[in-house]
Amino acid sequence: MSATRSSSLTAHLRAFLGVPVRAQTYLNLCYLCLAFPLGIAYLVFVAVGLSLGVALAVLLVGVPIFLLTVVGALVAGSIERVLARSLLDIDLGSRALPADASLRERTVAVLTDVSTWKTVVYLPSKLAFGTLAFVLATSVLTTGVSMLLVPLYYQEPGLYVGVVTDRPVELHPSLYVAWNKLLVGFEAVWTLDAWRVRTFGDAVFVAAAGALLIVLGLHALNLLARGARWYTAFMLDDGYAPLAGDR
Repeated sequence: MSATRSSSLTAHLRAFLGVPVRAQTYLNLCYLCLAFPLGIAYLVFVAVGLSLGVALAVLLVGVPIFLLTVVGALVAGSIERVLARSLLDIDLGSRALPADASLRERTVAVLTDVSTWKTVVYLPSKLAFGTLAFVLATSVLTTGVSMLLVPLYYQEPGLYVGVVTDRPVELHPSLYVAWNKLLVGFEAVWTLDAWRVRTFGDAVFVAAAGALLIVLGLHALNLLARGARWYTAFMLDDGYAPLAGDR
């Protein structure tokens, strides 16, 4: 029993620490990094196109703008399915536009299909994943990398590597025990206003903390990618694909 438990613990530890050497981690990271600029572009395109199309519909010029926006969204949806298949390794189905119908029948079929509007909604909502990924990458990962490299530059002249606070941080650990109707206790005060990396041991400690922070950040990004994977499959599966390469 103990050997089985030890083997299971080792497997979980290997899975936890092995996230930086898995290829899927960086495919997920690539997908999430692309989500930020693409999400901004999609938001602008859909918001401007649909608002102009609806606002100018009474002048008839808004109708083609509206239809072109929907077609552009379907094209973008096709591109998103290709990205998801390549980077997130998910199988997304798609449908070709009706080939044996008139232009009016095709238009009605597309506009009345729920998958079309799921695609239109998906595109700007992709910005949410991109924003979360951007925050994680620029805060957690960059901090972890800078901490990991501390042993390489902590001795540079004129460079301060450490912690400086605006006001001292005080901790008050205490222990009280009731004894013979008396309350006997011990209380200490620990204050931190600055701490500087001065020795190689301190630098190694900071680097180890940075490595752990990177591992935790990559796990958080993988979890976000799994959420994006599920959401993309729900919103884009079996949608219309104007691009032949998406079928």
